[in-house]
Amino acid sequence: MLKKSLCLFLSLSILCLTGCSSVENITFEELMEEVNAKHQEVEAVDADISDYIGDLVDDEQRNQYYLNNTQEKYDPEEVLTQQQAMEDVTYLFDAFHDCYGPYEYFGGAKVFDEAEEKIRGELQKQESIKSEDFEKILLQELKFVKDAHFGINMQRTNPVKIPFFFRETAFQKTEGGYQTIDGEQVKSIEGYENLDEIMKRSLSREGELVYYPVLLKDCDLWDALETPQTCDETLTIHYINGESEELAAEPYQMYTEMDMENYEKNKIVRVWEDGEIPVFQFNAFDEKYKNSILTGARTLREAPVSILDLRSNSGGDSSIGSEWINRYTNSQVLGHRTSINTKNQMIDSDSEEDWIENDKLLIILVGKYSASASEWLLDYAYNVENILIVGENTSGCVIGGTSNMFLPNSACQIDIGGGLLNLFPEEEGYMEELRGIYPDIWVPAGEAEELIVKYLEQNVD
Repeated sequence: MLKKSLCLFLSLSILCLTGCSSVENITFEELMEEVNAKHQEVEAVDADISDYIGDLVDDEQRNQYYLNNTQEKYDPEEVLTQQQAMEDVTYLFDAFHDCYGPYEYFGGAKVFDEAEEKIRGELQKQESIKSEDFEKILLQELKFVKDAHFGINMQRTNPVKIPFFFRETAFQKTEGGYQTIDGEQVKSIEGYENLDEIMKRSLSREGELVYYPVLLKDCDLWDALETPQTCDETLTIHYINGESEELAAEPYQMYTEMDMENYEKNKIVRVWEDGEIPVFQFNAFDEKYKNSILTGARTLREAPVSILDLRSNSGGDSSIGSEWINRYTNSQVLGHRTSINTKNQMIDSDSEEDWIENDKLLIILVGKYSASASEWLLDYAYNVENILIVGENTSGCVIGGTSNMFLPNSACQIDIGGGLLNLFPEEEGYMEELRGIYPDIWVPAGEAEELIVKYLEQNVD
């Protein structure tokens, strides 16, 4: 069974799709050849770092903001005087200048000063303001800060991109485009000229390789976590035979096993077997669990086929992700990013990355909840042979860092980072803030393990 060598595993060329000769009859071996080639095409970021270095600020000056751990609890109903609100604005924009890594990336003094002026203009219209209204003004005028790590009282300035799956009809890819399983050729999808952009390789509920339309839509992060979201459009499929079909998207809710209200009670590390495939899950890159996390890498390496589950992992210490992939491959794996502390000009770059050969198969499960250090691990994984990413587009939470401070009068918590700017390649479908990185096979995150195991079992003797 699955404990045979990957070489034998890949040699079993079972057709995943049936139909006419023009249909993309792709074997698992061919799938992995395609995935490996796509991963290898991504090149390390090539950036002129001088574009992102502004005024250098010493550590002592920057640290003063983070040491201001106000004892006051944020109260949205608290009324601030105009002077108090203005003082908080001064404090915030001084902190942007001194502490915020992507300061120049998002336009530098010109853009931030203009935002500050607009905020002050709004405050001058009123003698006092509730803290919650003050927060709303800040969020509105800081929308140009497209950084998923940045936030005010845990609210983000921009929405994330969530996936909507249209799975009423399964499609196959052909030499001339797409067709249904029954052979009806797609002529067009109303409103979308490029079918390849909307049709995503997926898995049917039976575990067969198919294509489904997938649309990415803006959504507030917390809304996506708390309640099912509905898509604001349907898709009209026009067929060559003159018929049409209207498809509706399934409701979307961000998948995670994490308990948001009792974080410490969440099981961080666990391992099990799905059939004969070992599955390793850890839900945080947490130093307390580092040894167990790294042991999991060695456990998976012993198996010809294994699964790493990052669907409930929102990040942590990214260095653990680097160690994890190194343990799994028994090699030094580099990624594609350049990290800059723009306030002291310290630079860490993976510009000399190498392709790491790997005769095992590693499936990585991801979803929209997979963020930050999880995405860093995926960046490393792109340089390793025979890694297949299954699930949804990830969080898109990589450009900045995580550190928080508090405004002195309103007690607003500001997640502003500590001077770090992370630059990743901008290839189509690769890392993009708030959108994330694309999987190789698109399936709803909550179904990812079940469907990929079905697919593997059907393609192994």
